[in-house]
Amino acid sequence: MTLKRWVRATLIVGTIVSAGLAASYAWFYYKMWNRPVGSENVWCIEITPSEARSDEWMARHPEIASVIQWRRWSSYAGRYCENGITSAHQVARRIATGQREEITVTVPAKRSVQEVASVIAAKIFADSASIVQILSPDSVQWQIVPNTYNMYWETDASELRTRLLTESQKWWTRKRMDQAWKMGLSQKEVVTLASIVQEETANKAEAKTVAGLYLNRLNRGMLLQADPTLKFALGDWSIQRLLDKDKNIASPYNTYRNQGLPPGPIRIPDAYYIEAVLNAESHNYLYMCAKPDGSGTHAFAHYYSQHLKNARAWQNMLNRERIYR
Repeated sequence: MTLKRWVRATLIVGTIVSAGLAASYAWFYYKMWNRPVGSENVWCIEITPSEARSDEWMARHPEIASVIQWRRWSSYAGRYCENGITSAHQVARRIATGQREEITVTVPAKRSVQEVASVIAAKIFADSASIVQILSPDSVQWQIVPNTYNMYWETDASELRTRLLTESQKWWTRKRMDQAWKMGLSQKEVVTLASIVQEETANKAEAKTVAGLYLNRLNRGMLLQADPTLKFALGDWSIQRLLDKDKNIASPYNTYRNQGLPPGPIRIPDAYYIEAVLNAESHNYLYMCAKPDGSGTHAFAHYYSQHLKNARAWQNMLNRERIYR
C-alpha cells in the first residue's frame, strides 16, 4: 500500500470512528436527557435553600442532577411537582430556571402565635420554632391578618414576616384607616378591641353589637371590664366562671382595674372581627351578659339594674350545672 492510500484509509477509518463516537455520545446524552423520572401520580422534589447552594439535593435525584451538571446549570430552592412520569431534562430545566410551585398557606386566627406557627410550618420550609420567634414581637403580632395566601414552599421565617407585614399594609386601606381615626383609635387599638370582641362572642351576628358596647364604654371613660382580658391575664382560657378575686390580678391586661384598652391584642383576631369594630353598631348598650339558654348569645342592657337581672340568671344556671370555675 502506497503512503497516499494509507493516509486515505486512515482518514476514512478515523472519520468512521469519530462519527461512531459522536453518535454514541449523542445517543448517550439523548437517553440521559429523556430518561423517564417520577411516578404515575403527582410527585414533587423539594430543595431547601441550603441544598440549592451546596447541590446536596442531587444525591437524591442523580438522574436529574446529571443533566444539570452537564449543562452547568444552577439550581433554585423550591418545590417542583409533576403530574405523572416525565423526562429528566424537563424537570432539570424547571429547577434551573426556578419554575417552582406556589402553595396555599392559611394563616389562621388563633389565641397564640404558637398555634399559628404550627399551622403555617406544616406548609412551608420554615420550622415552627423560627416562626414563633420572628412573629412573637408585639409590633408584628397585631399586624397579622388571618387569610389564605399563595407562597413559595422554600419561604423562611424572615420572608414570612415580611410577607405578613406587607399583606397587613395592603389590608389597611385608606378607608379602613379613616374609619379607625374617626373612632379615635389607632390600627393596633382596633385590632386589640377586635381580639376582645372575638373572645366575647363566637356568634358573628352580634359582633358589631359587642364592638359598639365596648366603644360606648371607652367613650364614657368607663372600665371595659371584659372577662376575656382576665382569662388572658390569668393564662387560663378554660375558666368558665370568673371569681371576684380574679379581678384583683396585677396585670396591664386586667380591664377591671386598668382604664381603657389593654396594651395589645389578647389573641390574633379574625379579619371579620376587625371589620366588626370598624363598622360597629351604634346603640346605647353598656352592659352584656351571656344568656343562660346555651345559645352562645348575649343579653344586652343600657341600665345596670337590668344587667344585674341578666347576670343573676347566668349565675343561677352555673349553680344548677355546678360550674364553679
